[in-house]
Amino acid sequence: MKKLINDPADVVDESLTGVARVTEGAALVDGHRVLVRTDRPSGRVAVLSGGGSGHEPAFAGYVGPGHLDGAVCGEVFASPGVDAVLAAIRAVDAPTLLIVMNYTGDRLNFGLAAQLARAEGREATMITVADDVALDADDDVTAGRRGLAGTVLVTKVAGAAAADGRSLEQVTAAAREAADAVGTMGLALTPATVPGGEAGFALGEDEIEVGLGIHGEPGVRRESLRPVDALADELVETVCADRGITAGDRVVALVNGTGATPPMELSIVLRRVVDDLGKRGVTVERGWSGTFLSSIDMAGVSVALLPVDDDRLALVDAPARSAGWPSGSGVLSGPAAEPVPTVSVPTETDPASGDGTGRLRATVEGVCRAVQDAEGHLTELDAATGDGDLGTSLTRGATAVLEGLDSTDLDDTAATLRTAAAAVRRAIGGTSGPLLATAFLHAAEHLDDGGAPDEALRAAADGIADLGGARRGDRTLLDALYPAADELASSGSIAAAASAAEEGAEATATMTPRRGRSSYLGERAHGHRDAGAEAVGIVLRALADA
Repeated sequence: MKKLINDPADVVDESLTGVARVTEGAALVDGHRVLVRTDRPSGRVAVLSGGGSGHEPAFAGYVGPGHLDGAVCGEVFASPGVDAVLAAIRAVDAPTLLIVMNYTGDRLNFGLAAQLARAEGREATMITVADDVALDADDDVTAGRRGLAGTVLVTKVAGAAAADGRSLEQVTAAAREAADAVGTMGLALTPATVPGGEAGFALGEDEIEVGLGIHGEPGVRRESLRPVDALADELVETVCADRGITAGDRVVALVNGTGATPPMELSIVLRRVVDDLGKRGVTVERGWSGTFLSSIDMAGVSVALLPVDDDRLALVDAPARSAGWPSGSGVLSGPAAEPVPTVSVPTETDPASGDGTGRLRATVEGVCRAVQDAEGHLTELDAATGDGDLGTSLTRGATAVLEGLDSTDLDDTAATLRTAAAAVRRAIGGTSGPLLATAFLHAAEHLDDGGAPDEALRAAADGIADLGGARRGDRTLLDALYPAADELASSGSIAAAASAAEEGAEATATMTPRRGRSSYLGERAHGHRDAGAEAVGIVLRALADA
């Protein structure tokens, strides 16, 4: 497993040093993996948390005003020792609340440190967070319910209560009540890999682990991967049933990525969580998605729900300035805003004036079907030297063109080209959509101006060159399109033009790219045909066959 590290033995120290250097008003405690605030007001309760490393941004990333006053960090997936916790308590030098996740090592080390601190005459209390609803709360066989991402919400509540000037007893009570209320359920798509070690478990290509902990411990069961809405519904249902969350309740929702889950996917989950809770009559007062408590590089997600009243919601909303806590107020209660209406513009084409069953319809359908059939082939070519989306993008465009045929004047070739331009520009993003649209529009303008049909392909190629800036020899679709245009203009044969395009596409395998994403590869692109040029050959061959 590739990782951006030096020596595996140094990852925790080097990582914590990096966090310390960008955390305003905080410093490391000499001789310990402890980060504490040096700018905290005197006379206020201090809130400390921590545990094994590998869960970043937890917990050092939450050190800051309104959140944690210090974080105690152990080795990767291992509890910090008693002396480190005690050093943190001494460093903050104030009545202290310790918040730990319900793992045996954390309970023992933080608990003993609190006992030793009290023996020194210091005020110290501790609560544990056991928000993992996947496990039976009354199970006396395991070590009990584990702490998961709901812990981040508990520390936020406690930090805000401390910043509000509340007593140690009051801060502890607010944190304990939040810990008792929050519930979390998670799943993993991949295991976590400890630096210098092996993956914690193995999953099949279509398997997921449901109800697992944050250290790579096995979950309660394995399931087949399903659409994300079904998985999100399962997580929400389990948490709501366990925590007794029903219609009329108010909650804060935290969709947490476990380290390798993209923000896009987390936002999809958050969307479903909010919708699901809304259908249950539960008000989502606030909601966030992001990586709040990771498992190194695990791909997966958890959903934490914290029931709130006015006081607890005010603590969640209270200002906090820490690297890991999101700015903004999250999801507000109430229905989603209505979409902004689209500005009406004149239609690009007239309604169909013919029966649409003739030669032009058959030609367009044949070309679009050929593009759809080639999706996998074009994707494979594009993945070798680009971003791998060309096959999917062109298929979207072809589908859009087909869907618009019934509203197209198929007695008019130029009108058909303009309709195709509108369809592809709406259906295809990135660079392909605008380039294809301008090609169709230039060809249509050429025909409208009385130009020869055999010259329309050259007009399309010129339009792409003018808009995109590429030229022959740059290893783009123009290296197939221009040879085809030359052949069509000279021979009038679309079959010959298709052959010229195919030869041009083949020639791109020996060209060094100078435009597009493949230009960053240089000579490493040799041996691979350009996917755009290949698509030109496929389109023209289908045109010839039709």
